[in-house]
Amino acid sequence: MPRRGKSKKPPVRTGDAYVRLPLPSGVSVPMCFCGDPCKVDVSIEEDTYKQRYWMCANYAFDPTPHQIRIGLLTPPPLCDFEQWIDTEIKEEDKRYMEMCKKWEAERLERVEKRRQEEAAEKERHEEQQRLAAKRREEREWKLERARRAKAAMEENPDALRKEKWPRCMQ
Repeated sequence: MPRRGKSKKPPVRTGDAYVRLPLPSGVSVPMCFCGDPCKVDVSIEEDTYKQRYWMCANYAFDPTPHQIRIGLLTPPPLCDFEQWIDTEIKEEDKRYMEMCKKWEAERLERVEKRRQEEAAEKERHEEQQRLAAKRREEREWKLERARRAKAAMEENPDALRKEKWPRCMQ
């Protein structure tokens, strides 16, 4: 009978940092420079996408989440053994990489287009602000000119009858 508060389920095992990929049939496992058997890994780089290769199990240390959490990260040894199993990329993987490049190029185009549109919108906004400031300035100048004309007319009310225009109107 389980104790109170304990789960009946067996504990979940966390993955091993050295989980091996399925070995190709008929291929013997080579030994690396440090004397340990190698493990199979798959490349994620563009030139060798999804090609399998033998590598030192000690060198490519991928810590588990638990090891990261508790700080058990040890640096890899200096053994850098690498031996390729697959020498060519499969056609489907080539097509996938081409599609990924195409998608990335399209994404970059969209980003660049959006950046250009934002720059153009900012420039239009600044131009509108400059025009509005110019209109305000012109309006202030006209109002000041009208005030001066009004003041001149108040000083000399007979100027209109005699067709003598105030100096500020010329």
